[in-house]
Amino acid sequence: MPPSASPSVIACLGPVGSFSHLITEKRFPTIPVETLATVGEVFDFLATHPEAEGIVPIENSSGGFIIDTVDRLVDDRCQLWIQEELTLDVKLALLGHAGSPIEVIYSHPMPFFHADEWLKKHHPDARRVTRPSTAAAAELAAAEPAAAAIGPRQNATRHGLDLLHYPIAGDVPNITQFFRLGHQPAPADAAHNRSALVVELADRPGSLCLFLSPLSKAGINMKRLESRPLRGQPNKYRFYIEIEGSTAESRVSSALERARQDGATIRSLGSYTSGTLFES
Repeated sequence: MPPSASPSVIACLGPVGSFSHLITEKRFPTIPVETLATVGEVFDFLATHPEAEGIVPIENSSGGFIIDTVDRLVDDRCQLWIQEELTLDVKLALLGHAGSPIEVIYSHPMPFFHADEWLKKHHPDARRVTRPSTAAAAELAAAEPAAAAIGPRQNATRHGLDLLHYPIAGDVPNITQFFRLGHQPAPADAAHNRSALVVELADRPGSLCLFLSPLSKAGINMKRLESRPLRGQPNKYRFYIEIEGSTAESRVSSALERARQDGATIRSLGSYTSGTLFES
């Protein structure tokens, strides 16, 4: 598919009503969405659908990296490119049955983590039960009169629940960032302010410092760094690294070339725009 063409379908982590589904609909309101059960299934779907794009979570401000996404990106078999980084300002809602007591609350582990202090204060006796998604939590709560769910407020309408409280812990930032993935590099754009790299370094003291030195000298800021084990190769690792700037910039390309001369193996996952913000 040419880089400028619109995808025929967007694959995302489901089910319908999940935060991944929510940001996908906000970003592509007119394109069909394919919801899948895992991050891995999104990558597998894209591998067999060249006309499709995908949206997967990469990081949550409370829980950190989404390792499933990182592992698929650094895998040598991954042929996808990062097109764009999307940011969702996650605002959680308590959904339930107005006037009924709350004995159990369902949600995904991440909302429970973010809302822990609020729940201790407002619903200290309610039993917390984790579910695979906030959508599944809302579906369960809808079937039980003494149950509630934590998730996006849109799930109230989807599952016939009342909006009991919104937003939960609204004074604490809860940001989730997502990657839009495609089969071609993002078209060159002066607005590209981020690049993602897969880096392998020699197994010797100082190799990471040697790689980072040309970036530092060029004034290039590093935004993310994660080491991941090489599949089937014990005690060997590759790095997932994000830097500010585009590989089309001379200072960036020159710094990376110097790092290659110093022994680094570098594969680009693309240069793209970050900072596109949506609110749940």
